[in-house]
Amino acid sequence: MLPPRCLACGVGVQDAGRLCGDCWGALDFLQGPACACCGYPFEGGVLHLVEEHYCAACQANPPAFDRARMALRYDEASRGMILAFKHGDRLEYGPFLADLLGQAYGPGPCPGETFPDNTVVLPVPLHRKRLRRRRYNQAAIMGQIFARNRGFLYLPEGLRRIKHTPPQHGNSAHRLRNVAGAFVVSDGTADRVRGQVVILVDDVYTTGATVKACARILKRHGAARVEVLTIARVCRPRQI
Repeated sequence: MLPPRCLACGVGVQDAGRLCGDCWGALDFLQGPACACCGYPFEGGVLHLVEEHYCAACQANPPAFDRARMALRYDEASRGMILAFKHGDRLEYGPFLADLLGQAYGPGPCPGETFPDNTVVLPVPLHRKRLRRRRYNQAAIMGQIFARNRGFLYLPEGLRRIKHTPPQHGNSAHRLRNVAGAFVVSDGTADRVRGQVVILVDDVYTTGATVKACARILKRHGAARVEVLTIARVCRPRQI
C-alpha cells in the first residue's frame, strides 16, 4: 500500500527492494583485476593483470579456501546498509544483497546448461549466544536466497560455532588466534560436503580469519573445493 522507497535513503524508487540512482552510483563494485585466490583488487597501474595472478599474501601463505569473491568495497557507501541489515533488523535488504552475491559469484550457465550438482552453500555461523541476542544470522538469510536463486543445495546449519569469541578486532594474526577452534562441522554434514564444492557465505571479508578457519574445517572433512562469497571487502593497502 506504500510506494516503494530506496533501501538506503528512503526516496521514492520504481521497484521495491532496490536503491535509488544516487545510492547505487555511490557503491564501489569490485569488478576489476583481482587476486585469483583471495579476490583482493589490484590497483595502480596493474590493469593488465589477468585472472591467474595471485597477491603476495596468497603466494606467501595460501589460504585454506580456493577462491574468494566480493561484490563491494567496504566503505562509507556500503557500510550503512550492511550494518543496518546485520544489526538493525532491516531484513528487507536480504534479497537485494543476495543479488549482489550472485553478481560477485559470476554469471549462471549458458541456456540449456545447469550448475554442477555437487555445489552446496553454507553460511558462516553465529555462536548461539550471539544468535539469541541478534535473533537472526544475516549470512544465513543471504545464503538461503542466493542458494535458491542458483538452485544450489543449502545447508543452514552445516557449520557450528562452538567458541563464543569477542567481536573481531586487531590484525590478521590476532584474528586467527581469536577463531582458532571456534568452528566444527555439524553432525551429518560431513557426508554432505565430502567431494563437494562448498560456497561459504558471509557479510564482510576483513582479514579472512573467520572464513579461513571455516574452510580449513571443511577441507578436513573432505570438501573438494571451498569458495568464499561476501557482500563487501575491507581493502587496506597491501603489496601485489
